[in-house]
Amino acid sequence: MKTTPEIDCLMEFLSIRPDSSLPVLQRFAQLDGSCPVFKRGKRSFVYIPGTREDRVVLVAHADTFWDWYYLSRSDGPDTRLMKHEPYLDGDVVLQMGDEEWGLGADDRAGCAMLWLLKDSGHSLLITDGEEHGQRAAHYIRTDCPDIYRELNRHRYMIQLDRRGASDYKTYRIPVTGEFRRYVEEHTGYADAGYTSRTDIVRLCMDVAGVNLSIGYYNEHTPAEILRVNEWLHTYETVRKLLEQPQPPFPLPVPNLLYTTDLLEQLEKERTREEPPEDAD
Repeated sequence: MKTTPEIDCLMEFLSIRPDSSLPVLQRFAQLDGSCPVFKRGKRSFVYIPGTREDRVVLVAHADTFWDWYYLSRSDGPDTRLMKHEPYLDGDVVLQMGDEEWGLGADDRAGCAMLWLLKDSGHSLLITDGEEHGQRAAHYIRTDCPDIYRELNRHRYMIQLDRRGASDYKTYRIPVTGEFRRYVEEHTGYADAGYTSRTDIVRLCMDVAGVNLSIGYYNEHTPAEILRVNEWLHTYETVRKLLEQPQPPFPLPVPNLLYTTDLLEQLEKERTREEPPEDAD
C-alpha cells in the first residue's frame, strides 16, 4: 500500500507500545494551549480547546486493553519485555511481535485521527482509563466542573473509538432524531444500537455525542487488526464534516444515566483499589 502522511501518522501511533498510555498523553500535552491533567488511577487526560466558535469536541482514549496498569492487577501476561511490531500488510495492520498481546488500535487509531485534526479549530480530549470504567471521563464529570461545563458548551462530541467500518453509536445518551439523521446523512453510517458504553456516555450531559467506526477488528485479543482503508474513510469523512459550519445539538433532557448513587459507588470502588494521592 502506498504510504501517505496520514498512514505514516497512523503507523507512528500504532508503534507506541500499548502497555502504557503516558507517551500518547505526553505527546498531546506538548501542543500549544493544552490543558494536561495527570492523576493516578488512570484518571489522566489532556484537553486542547478549539478556536472555532462552532467547535465540537473530538474524543479518543490513550489507554489500551493491554495497558500494564490493568494486566498487573489480573492474570494477564507480563508485557514489559514483549516485542511490539506493527506491520502493514496490504491495507491491514497486524501485530507481528509477541503473540500474547494485540495491536492496540483500540484506541491508538483514534488518537492518530485526533493528531491529524489538531489544526481543525475543534477541541481535542484525550482520556485515560476508558477500558476500565471510563476513569478519566468520570473524573472530569465529578472533579473538574469547569472543564466539564466547557465541554458541554460545544456543539456536540465525536468519539473515534468504534470497531468496524460503517456504523455509529450514541448509546443511551438521549440524543434527538435530528442528530441521528445528521450523523447518517454526513457519514452514511448505520446505528449499531445502545449496548455498552464509552467516554462520551459520561461526558455528554447537555449536548449530543456519537462514536464512529474507525476500522479495527478483534479488539482486546492478539488477533486484533486495523483495516487502513476503512480508517482513512472515517478520517476523511470526519475531516470534511468538520470543515462545514456546525449546528448545535443540545439534548432534550439532561443525560442522567449515571446517577449520584452510581457515581458514589464507582468512586468507592476506585478508592479501595488506589492508594492515596500522596502515597509513596
